[in-house]
Amino acid sequence: MADGGWLYSDGGRQRFNATTLKQYDYVIYPNNTISNYSSCVLAFGGYIPTVIGNGSWYNSTGCDTPVRPIRTRGIVGIVAAIIFGVLLVLSLVALNKHGKSFLPAEKRFRLVGRRWPWYWCIITASVGMISGFTAVDVDRVWVLGTAAIFHFIFYLVTLPACLSAIWEMTRNWASFEERKGVDEDFARYRQDDLRSKIEFYEPLLFYLFNFLSFFLSILRAWNPIARSNVNVITDGRFQASSIFSLLAWITTVVAHLIARHYYKTRKAPWKITISLLIILIRIAFNIGSSFNYSISQLRYQATPAYIYCLGYLPVILAISVILYSGWKEPNEDQELLRLRNIRIATLDQEMSTMPDRKSTGKHGTERKSHANQSRRTNRPPTHDYWGDNRENLV
Repeated sequence: MADGGWLYSDGGRQRFNATTLKQYDYVIYPNNTISNYSSCVLAFGGYIPTVIGNGSWYNSTGCDTPVRPIRTRGIVGIVAAIIFGVLLVLSLVALNKHGKSFLPAEKRFRLVGRRWPWYWCIITASVGMISGFTAVDVDRVWVLGTAAIFHFIFYLVTLPACLSAIWEMTRNWASFEERKGVDEDFARYRQDDLRSKIEFYEPLLFYLFNFLSFFLSILRAWNPIARSNVNVITDGRFQASSIFSLLAWITTVVAHLIARHYYKTRKAPWKITISLLIILIRIAFNIGSSFNYSISQLRYQATPAYIYCLGYLPVILAISVILYSGWKEPNEDQELLRLRNIRIATLDQEMSTMPDRKSTGKHGTERKSHANQSRRTNRPPTHDYWGDNRENLV
């Protein structure tokens, strides 16, 4: 509202020099904020800023300063952050358990390959915890700013990080199946056949799709997104990012089916099947929200139930499945030693039940022992060295 040389906000309760505001491109918006896109201040109620001749403000409160009470999004965000914190600790415990080596290092099966699932679990839990804590200020600020940007960025990172954890778990399962076969028969799996070539290109394809999903959704300008710009939140980059996440998921499924074909496993591991089905919920939600603004998780007015039930919860459950399997399953080296001991015990048992060839004849009949035969007691005659015809000298 303008009156001569003054501009008003807060229903006319506050007034500002119109010449100074226009000189520095300040605009009074209907939500009672004054901004020129480089700085933004509140101008209502008890927030009474003063503009001076050089365009700066004093006694001002920034638009991204938390001024409202905590709401549902923030409360549930704290709960989610605590859960992710617990998952972070459990991931470290799992890394300590499965990252140890009890056998000599093998060039074909590197120790770091077994650790990658837990590395990605740690990353997922860390970014989820940060996103949960930053959600506290999303509903408390008058205009979305830094807090909302950090909240949305780390929330989006949880999907590619969780997909990577599931992928590495699937790849490591296949690698261990190969390792068990090689340990039993070194020549069982060649390193120059079609199977090895497929396993070489699978990670490249997965991480290509996963990186493209990360790049398109995260590495971009975030100020328009913080303002809930509908044209940006549902643009082609977010739509393509969600599709690439689905392609990364499909790559994981196909890699798992190929591994089952080559390693002749009787049934699919429950941890892979369940985690893939759970994370598919988050992928579907991402696809839907990138095309439909009304359910977008990046919208300021979005219902917290959407982002927590369809966004955070699938990630929490998928990581929980991976960690539970890590708690139930033994260290790979220890399991390999156990299988070796079983094979050795079986071989010893088979050897002990085989008939003794020394104690059987040509047709399997038992030979008579020389101990049961009568021994000759008569000694051969000795030579008479003395000429007196002595015999049987002792």
